[in-house]
This record gives sequence, C-alpha cells and structure tokens, in this order.
Amino acid sequence: MNKKFDLGFTLAEVLIAVVIVGVIAAITIPGVVANYNKKVLATQLQKNYVELQEMLLTLKTENYQKGLYGSRLNQKTGYSVSGTAGSFLRDYYKVTQDCVYDTQPCFADKYADISTMTDTDFDCSGYSVNVASGAAICIIPAKITEEEQSDASGGTTTVETKNPAIVYIDVNGAKDPNIGGRDMFTFNIYEDFTIDEIDPAEADLSTIESDREELYNNNCLTSSIGKGCFSKILTDNWTMNY
Repeated sequence: MNKKFDLGFTLAEVLIAVVIVGVIAAITIPGVVANYNKKVLATQLQKNYVELQEMLLTLKTENYQKGLYGSRLNQKTGYSVSGTAGSFLRDYYKVTQDCVYDTQPCFADKYADISTMTDTDFDCSGYSVNVASGAAICIIPAKITEEEQSDASGGTTTVETKNPAIVYIDVNGAKDPNIGGRDMFTFNIYEDFTIDEIDPAEADLSTIESDREELYNNNCLTSSIGKGCFSKILTDNWTMNY
C-alpha cells in the first residue's frame, strides 16, 4: 500500500512561531540598541578626549616649566574668558560655530539625568563652541584666587587656591539624547595638563579607583551634566557600565 505523507507546517504553527520570534525580538532588541548607542557615545567621548589631550600636550610644550597657570588657559588679572579659554579653542580646534559666551545654540537648552530623566537648564560661564568632530565644548579657564585668612598669631595670611580649568562637552552637540553621562560630560584640566575629575597632585594612586567610584556613586546617575561619569568611564576602559 502506498502511504502519503503531507510535509510542512500548518498556518497555526507558523503563526505561533511568528509570535514567539516577535516576543523575543521585543525583549532583546531594545537592549541591543541601547548597548550599541552607549558604545557609540563612549567612542565619541574617547576620540574627543584624545584630541584634547594632544592639544594640551602642544600647549604644555609651548609653556615649558610654566604649567597650566602660565598658559593661555589660565585667566590672569585683566584677562577675559575670550582671551584665555576662547583663544585656546579658536586657535587649537577647527571651530564650526562660535557661540562665545552664549551656551546655546552650541549646546542643548536642557539636559536630563539618567535616574529621573528630569530636564535641567544648562548654562556655562565659560567660552562655548562647536568643533569639527560634532562636539560642543565649553571651557571655563583656570584661575588662581587669593583669600585672607586668620592665623594662629592673630594676624592674617594670604591663602592661594589654584582652580583647574573646567570643561563641559556634549559629544554630539545639541543632538539627542542630551543626557548627563550619556552624551554630556564634565571634567577638569589640572596644573600638569592632566584631564580628569580628580586632581593627580592630591590623588593617592592606591585609592584613585575607589575615589573615582565614590565620585560616580555620589553624582553620575543624578547629574544632568554627567558629573562623576567621566571618571567611571576612565576606570572601566572607555565603557559605559551604568
């Protein structure tokens, strides 16, 4: 006797398979996309970091033995922000848009924090530009301040404080996502031209990673400017593990 076998799937089986694939895709694709976007933004941050590092090396060479506070990134008495930080940005970068003292339109109007996604107005008291990489950069120049303090003898002593240059950077300009710790970051330029959030002159090499972790824990997820996030990314070898 001849036996006849029907090969293939029924319509019901195909529909069930499609539904299962759809559910799996709905669960996994958003996570894959989010991880991809984080890698792209971290890579953009790293490229901007390397570019700034190279420019600071040139500035350091030009100001041999003078350090940051002998360079144009320091706002000495009688000097303007434009003549210091602005001069550095205009001369060292290919500036595509010069916002001078206005933060917008180089940066977005508002930035959110990762934790609550609450928008906060953004302003920078430094000099703002857009550069060829697509990033928005604002630099507040370094400054030495002096303050009179009482001493043990009942007199006064002049105490000198060295304030590092402060940098705000949105790695893709005013484009989304405009979130601190994603595309928006802040860090400092210290006396030896080191780029970090922790002063290397005051850091203990045995505790620097724990210091960065503490800075991250106390700030990153709730900061609309990404405070503490840059240090975390440095520690984690240019990955956004948060």
